[in-house]
Amino acid sequence: MGFLKSGGSVGLDIDAGVIRAVELKGRTRAAALAAAGRIEIPAGAVEEGAVADVEVVAGALKELWKDARIGSRDVIVGVSNQVVLMRIARLPKVPANKLEKVVRFQAGDYFPIPLEQLVLDFFLIGEVEGGDGPEMEVLLVAARRENLGGLLDALSAASLRPLAIDASSLALLRTLPGERQAGAVAMLDLSTGRNCSFMIAENGVPRLARSILQFQPAAAQKNPAGLFAGLGGGALVAAADDGGEKAADESGIGGWVEALANEVRASIAYYLSQRNVEYVEAIVLSGSGARMAGLPEMIQEELDVPVEIIKPLAVLGGSVPGSCSFLSAEEPDFAVSIGLAVRGLEHR
Repeated sequence: MGFLKSGGSVGLDIDAGVIRAVELKGRTRAAALAAAGRIEIPAGAVEEGAVADVEVVAGALKELWKDARIGSRDVIVGVSNQVVLMRIARLPKVPANKLEKVVRFQAGDYFPIPLEQLVLDFFLIGEVEGGDGPEMEVLLVAARRENLGGLLDALSAASLRPLAIDASSLALLRTLPGERQAGAVAMLDLSTGRNCSFMIAENGVPRLARSILQFQPAAAQKNPAGLFAGLGGGALVAAADDGGEKAADESGIGGWVEALANEVRASIAYYLSQRNVEYVEAIVLSGSGARMAGLPEMIQEELDVPVEIIKPLAVLGGSVPGSCSFLSAEEPDFAVSIGLAVRGLEHR
């Protein structure tokens, strides 16, 4: 892992069927959008969160950097819940300059995989009172090296330098407004792959993260990249008052929402049983699937929990450059890449 040296901060989100990048400049509390872009990639180039075709992905990255006029070649890269392991560790309190040593010494107790096979990162959450005195609560984030090989090879071939590899779900947290950091909030990222990422954060701290396999409705069976690949500005589900409910049933969308809601309901129930929390404040949707017309209302009806669509541009200061005007229609799609870029600004 590493920190930004100078220039802009670039968040890179490599998803099934599409790559997105955002470049920010300035400081965390006054970040300005410098450049943004996305490029589609063939089905199979990225599978289950890992780069499968290095040459195709590298070529797409080169084209994206050229077309979007992204200045920095240093990137913060996101990886999905499919290839990420997250644990919360309670460790003896030590001075800040000894924390990394303690983490690496004890991290093996929290993962069923030898540490030499993992890329490990960590974040200090805070201090808690333990049985034998003060302890530190630390978020451990790890990924198998074998799952990152294709990604790192593609970045190298595109002359890009990974300064940090971050969990995409953590990146999403950085795009929430302050009022949404309080209490328990669920985040559901509906991107283009077969799996979607689900996380529950409590007062801004991840407490549960998992990957949910998406049931594929009839409307998506011919699309190997997933249900939401190629979703444009138009609606996938029409409003109920003009026959949308019937169309949803015929396409299988209604069954898909029900299956997805059941998975989310089970995850929330498990979380509530493990924590001293009575309810989840809201579910925040991100990814291209969040733009399906009527989807927030359908999920809210199934779960009886307020459902919102993420607004990552709200964390940025200043106006959106004309070259990035497309973001207004695709804002939820770029939540991960914006959150990744924000992390880069935090470490400048």
